[in-house]
Amino acid sequence: MARALCLAAAFSLSSCSLSPFGASPAPFPPLEPGKGRVVLYRSSSSGSPYTSEALLNGERVGRTDRRGVYVRDVAPGSYAVTTTMTARVVNFSVAAGERKYVRFSNAFFDARIYPELVEASKGESESASLERLDPPRTVPPKSP
Repeated sequence: MARALCLAAAFSLSSCSLSPFGASPAPFPPLEPGKGRVVLYRSSSSGSPYTSEALLNGERVGRTDRRGVYVRDVAPGSYAVTTTMTARVVNFSVAAGERKYVRFSNAFFDARIYPELVEASKGESESASLERLDPPRTVPPKSP
């Protein structure tokens, strides 16, 4: 009986790994000189039965229906993040060498996923163990 409980506990813990093979997520490549980085992430996939698209300056970044992180290396400038299912928009500026973190969340009784700008230290700790959903790409700043 004790052995069966140990095996069950080991199996359930192994299913909690953050990547399919139990390895840590791959680190992000170094930031190119003169660029900034926008990190878009969702740390929980519960709460919304709908799938929306994350948009950075109107350009599709990816889906918000699962835990994970998208990274975009950007030129210094102004940026806007939203989803296809909300009117809420997060506007911010990025300087060379700076990192901005945008978390996608939803309220308990609200099915719409919305973006929120979080402090760099919080965003870094929340997104560090999340699976990278695609490779970093460059996005131009939005026009004034």
